[in-house]
Amino acid sequence: MKKKIFAAAIASVASVAMAQTVNTSLWFDGSDQQVETGGDCKYDYTECPNSTMGYWYDYDDRKNDHGGSYAMYPYDTTGYYGSMIQPEIENLGYVVIQYHLEDPTTTGQTAEYPYNFVGFGFNLVNGTKDPLDITAAGGLCATYTSDMNVTLEIAEATSGDASCNATLKASPTPKTESIEIAGFKQPSWVEAKNKLASCADAFKAAQSVKFKLDGGASAADGKLRIFEVGPAGTCKGGKSVAGTEPSSFSCKADGDGHAACDASSIGIKAVAAAGSVKATLSGRTLSFNGVKDGMFEIVSLQGQVVKSGKVASSISLSSLDAGVYMVRVSGKSVHMSQKILVK
Repeated sequence: MKKKIFAAAIASVASVAMAQTVNTSLWFDGSDQQVETGGDCKYDYTECPNSTMGYWYDYDDRKNDHGGSYAMYPYDTTGYYGSMIQPEIENLGYVVIQYHLEDPTTTGQTAEYPYNFVGFGFNLVNGTKDPLDITAAGGLCATYTSDMNVTLEIAEATSGDASCNATLKASPTPKTESIEIAGFKQPSWVEAKNKLASCADAFKAAQSVKFKLDGGASAADGKLRIFEVGPAGTCKGGKSVAGTEPSSFSCKADGDGHAACDASSIGIKAVAAAGSVKATLSGRTLSFNGVKDGMFEIVSLQGQVVKSGKVASSISLSSLDAGVYMVRVSGKSVHMSQKILVK
């Protein structure tokens, strides 16, 4: 019995040690592509190489709803290891997408109520959408511009499409809004199986924060900019649209977190101190030629480091999803970046 009690105590201590605590200071101010929610350690090449906390991504009605809406980005990913967000941070100091909302009646939707949408958001902990109790945030604030109303959503596992949300009114100039937890509501059409007792429950088990543009079944085009995001009351405002922002956005998102200006379309080539350095992929096994030491990272086209470690003769990529990735190697005499296709 004593052994069981001791084991339970150890398990309890380990659980507390692993608990995530929400950051109650401002999460995002445009100075870093990662939204620092507190849900995971912040990305660092040696100390926290696999953090995917708070990386921005887009989504739309094409993948699951037979729609034709999409987001577009202003910069290609040359020199940014496939990241669509980092060049915005460096050039503008905020994140921005241009959205196109397609009339759903022209794309084959057969739902009783055809709808169209584009969304832009981030997960609070990681890519698998582990939950984080963000009750201590007291709500959310944002500094933004948008050519149409924006639905600010707290996504979690229970509510499905009926997430707790609040409306950010359209504004052509930067506007700061702070909304307490009580200001978030589920839509009136929520089904019983998706109904929460209150939106306080959504904040207790939050998985992601999303800025959603709902076309209301009508075609529309515009831009959404996010300058700040954080707990209620932490956004400072005083932002402005950069005069250097491109007028034309040419990188079209594919609806699955990537854009047409990724490595496969702009022809990023391997670069290294020694021309013989090369990464070779055979099935799901990665090997390196021309380098014996150093560190490697496997980076998704969203700029997320999905695998890292010391260079070895062979590295298994069996845990990765199929898709295009960038391999980058850093060593004393070698620096290399190369695209690979994992099938």
